[in-house]
Amino acid sequence: MKRTFLIALSCLLSACGSSALSPHSLSPLERLSGGQVVGDASSLYWVNQRQSKPESLAERVWMGDYGEYQTDYRWHDGQLRELKRAGTALKDDQHQPFELHVRYDQHGDAVFQRYKVGDTVFPLSDTQLHQLSQQADRAVDLVREQSREGFQLVQGVWDGQRFVHCDDQTEIEINWQQIHVQPGYIALVGKSDGRGKITAQQLVLNRTTEQRCLTPPRLLDVS
Repeated sequence: MKRTFLIALSCLLSACGSSALSPHSLSPLERLSGGQVVGDASSLYWVNQRQSKPESLAERVWMGDYGEYQTDYRWHDGQLRELKRAGTALKDDQHQPFELHVRYDQHGDAVFQRYKVGDTVFPLSDTQLHQLSQQADRAVDLVREQSREGFQLVQGVWDGQRFVHCDDQTEIEINWQQIHVQPGYIALVGKSDGRGKITAQQLVLNRTTEQRCLTPPRLLDVS
């Protein structure tokens, strides 16, 4: 069950200080967002990058009956250095809490790992550790591609006629492109026409029960 769950995760898709500011630190920070649906899995992504190098990735993933999780990733000089994940996993026909924490060195080798499901700690193989790194890279590539094409993550509440945006509580017009939605919380990947109208490309989440708008998870310490 442990190996099956880890494979399901991988199939979805350090800090340093200086007394002087480097040109890199002075360059603007780009904030990108996106999402996707693959099978029963729905994912929301938030990426921060500087000079085309990722600095952080936050994700929220729902995997149907298999559970759900959120992850916080950190890069340094373009190299993934740390990730932390928490959620629930299906084990022995029950959903149990799990935690995953990995640190990588500058060569991409894991120098620390901890994977705990319920009260049991499991080891991760080199292949599984590499898959986690690949999963992060694929998510960043996806969000970048969506951004290049003008798409971004849009969240809001739909009452059947009006869509109220999460960010500033303004009403915006949505072209649903024949996508069927139910009134309630909506997360979609869409493109703005620059005049307040969004064309939906893909519906990522549609919750008819009460649901707050989602923010990027923060699981790692920020120094």
